[in-house]
Amino acid sequence: MSGGNCPETPRQKMIGMMYLFLTAMLALNVSGELLQAFQLVDKSIQQSIKAVDTKNDQLYATFDAAEMTNPKKVKGNNDRAKEIRVKADSLYNHIEALKVRMMRMVDDSPEATTTSFLGADNQDIAPQVMMVERGGAEQKELKRLINEYKILLLTHVDPNDTVLRATLESSLSTEAEEPSQKGQVAVSWESQKFEHLPLSASFALMSSMQSNVRTGQADVVSYLLSKVDEGSYKFNKVEEIVIPRSSYVIKGGEYYAQILLAATDTLQFPEYNVIGHNIDILNNGRGELRIPANSLGKKTWKGQIVFKDPNGARQTRDISHEYEVIQPNVVISPVKMNVFYEALENPVEISVPGVTGSQLKISMTNATFRKKGDEYIVKPKAGMAGAKSIVTVSAEINGRTRRLGSQEFRIKKVPDPIAMVAGKREGKIRKGTLLAQGGVFAEMGDDFDFDLKFKVTQFNVATIKNGFYVDKPSKSNKITEEQLDLIRGVGRGSRVVFEDIRAVGPDGRTRKLGSITFMID
Repeated sequence: MSGGNCPETPRQKMIGMMYLFLTAMLALNVSGELLQAFQLVDKSIQQSIKAVDTKNDQLYATFDAAEMTNPKKVKGNNDRAKEIRVKADSLYNHIEALKVRMMRMVDDSPEATTTSFLGADNQDIAPQVMMVERGGAEQKELKRLINEYKILLLTHVDPNDTVLRATLESSLSTEAEEPSQKGQVAVSWESQKFEHLPLSASFALMSSMQSNVRTGQADVVSYLLSKVDEGSYKFNKVEEIVIPRSSYVIKGGEYYAQILLAATDTLQFPEYNVIGHNIDILNNGRGELRIPANSLGKKTWKGQIVFKDPNGARQTRDISHEYEVIQPNVVISPVKMNVFYEALENPVEISVPGVTGSQLKISMTNATFRKKGDEYIVKPKAGMAGAKSIVTVSAEINGRTRRLGSQEFRIKKVPDPIAMVAGKREGKIRKGTLLAQGGVFAEMGDDFDFDLKFKVTQFNVATIKNGFYVDKPSKSNKITEEQLDLIRGVGRGSRVVFEDIRAVGPDGRTRKLGSITFMID
């Protein structure tokens, strides 16, 4: 370390101590339990990659479908997304080829695979391939490919989107690790990944690189997809609308109606103004107009719809409609909606003008019912979801029973609730906000009008921590202290996933709900 009477410098002393420490570490055998732990982490990362691959497939399918619908608007961003896919596949496969090469070298067998090799504890092959052979050409080439891929992703992200850019910079960084204390030596990227580690640990780190490649691909492709509709009106619900000229047709005349699809934004409701009448805003954003039908004949109403365009300016559209009041026959009105839900009590109003309730005779297929006040409480029979119920109304008039009409209802299973944390399912969230939440809650969608309660019975919180996939369970809807500690340990730009969420409804059945993914802001 020093020659003659020349004293050792502090740096030389430190290098000598590191050499002795390394020699001692190499003399130790890596335990089987530790090797198995590395392999389990690798397996967990591979499962995470599969989930991201599925998301990528869905994004590209959405892109292709959008381009078929509107090529001029979508093609540019779809071509950029496909360029990213080519580069991502190339880099992913390059890393995979390095892993296979190392496995076959350590086993001295061309039959070794990524799931079947014997030299998991070998600490020589990885640095030999990546850092020694040809002067470390492999690690230089890998770093070059990663940096090129990162630059490609960043070119498609707006400079003002600092969160996404910082996430890409961090996850695809090949920079040396800065020393945590003054006087320490910076550890190069390649040393962190390949030097003085058992091969199974290097493989887990290389799998983490592959996961970052796929995640970066998903983030930027999703970003490009969102940019397609930038500046356009945003709608999150589409439904069919039938507009008849009149609901009353004289025999020998003609029924006329316009049929269209209507798109609405349930997050930004319009305003409705109808001359001489009040409008109620429903949960789905529709305006509800009620005009008492006190006299027969044709009627007309007029008004305006006021809404905001993509630039925030208020726009108005004139509206008017003509209708006719006639003497009706049987009126069968679902109080909640046009379906009966299995395992629920569905209230229905049934009336016939000029006929008292005591004269009515009601029959229903595939369901039971009972009278409650002015309503009928209908409960479909178990296992009838997907079938139909025919409500038939008869009445005893002048000593004879006459069939007055019937109505067909679909029988549906109660839809799954939506898992929510902090009133959200995804997107950016501050760590403090997330830590302040008490648990995960299951809520029915806005278009489900029944007051139905589901209780979350279990869920996991998962994230990537120090390159490893870590998850913590909860056996209730409450966020546990262990899960809070896991969240406290993540940094800005990290993803926190609430997964394997299960909830139980009034029928006692357990439902498996979708995952919730947050990015720490």
